[in-house]
Amino acid sequence: MIFNEALYPLFLVVAVAVFFWVPVSWRAGWLFVSGLVFYGYYADFFLLLFALEALAVFWLMKHYRDRRQLFVLAVVLCTLILGYYKYRNMAILSWHQLSCGFGCQELPQLEYLLLPLAISFFTFEFIHYLADAHQGKIERHSLIEFMAFIMFFPTMIAGPIKRFQGFVPQIQRARFAWGHLQAGSTRILIGSAKKIMVADSMDLWIQPLLSEQGVSQSTPGVLAVALLAYSLKIYLDFSGYSDIAIGSARLFGIEVPENFNWPYLRANIAMFWRNWHISLTQWITDYVFIPLGGSRVGHWLTVRNLLIAMAVSGIWHGAAWHFVFWGLYHGILLGIQRTYREYIKPRLPWLARWPRTYQASMTLLTFVLVTLGWGLFIMPLPRFGLLLQRLVGL
Repeated sequence: MIFNEALYPLFLVVAVAVFFWVPVSWRAGWLFVSGLVFYGYYADFFLLLFALEALAVFWLMKHYRDRRQLFVLAVVLCTLILGYYKYRNMAILSWHQLSCGFGCQELPQLEYLLLPLAISFFTFEFIHYLADAHQGKIERHSLIEFMAFIMFFPTMIAGPIKRFQGFVPQIQRARFAWGHLQAGSTRILIGSAKKIMVADSMDLWIQPLLSEQGVSQSTPGVLAVALLAYSLKIYLDFSGYSDIAIGSARLFGIEVPENFNWPYLRANIAMFWRNWHISLTQWITDYVFIPLGGSRVGHWLTVRNLLIAMAVSGIWHGAAWHFVFWGLYHGILLGIQRTYREYIKPRLPWLARWPRTYQASMTLLTFVLVTLGWGLFIMPLPRFGLLLQRLVGL
């Protein structure tokens, strides 16, 4: 059951009504059951996979949260499950191409693996829970509270990536209020309009980007318009889904993290990432960037950490090398922006004479760089290379 299916509003209304009708002590159980129904409607037998994984994660942290070896084992287990289903074929193809020196004429026949719905979001929330429980940041709780956190259906498919500590206490104290109903319903309608009425209407404009023939036969102007359309589409698509999820949660009286805050109006790439897919950026920061040393290790090691963190962000989005390079592209931009901020901008005091012009110019530059990067996101590397050639008129 996906947000834009006709059955979703009915399911949501029933789930919210039962949530406020049952005793408070049953609420976590109901969120778990409704999440099972929601996930099972679409993903069927993968319910067992995530149920077993969730039970293993909870059991390890309940009984062995202080043992670092078991914590690492649990994180590795979650990562391997994600890797097997999402990245197995990518790894096999990459190894095959490396072993024959990229001169392969025939690719190996790969077994088709159905990707479990929402496996990336499940995995990131499992790892968050493991890390915070291991560090003593999560108080003792019941299995059913943990399962309600994992199986909360509004955030299951497209986020936001929530945190256990902020979510579970809200289950008991949630109260029905007309303000929640109004705010939640409005947010759902806004998200649906973004997704269905605007984002989906961009499909015609982005067609030249979807094939090598389309890129090669289109003029630079057409390709620039297609990139702009895709930039708008992906923002409205992602933020639309987030609006529906946030609004759906609000109907339960539960607040989940915001995910987008006008990212295209930011004056540098760092500010863009603080306002684009905010819950993912915060997760990458807390569980990848900071453990690597963050920004406490000197300038060039910080740039290295940015590259690694953004590569993780890239591969999280999809099992193909162009996603990795999209992440590295943003890591390079972040490194350049940090170098500019620390070493170049202080030597250009005259920029302060025209603050509005400078702000507008940097905002436009950031948007252009981000939009160009979406080409790496949507297409394989050879086609992106062709796109760059066509954009400069070659």
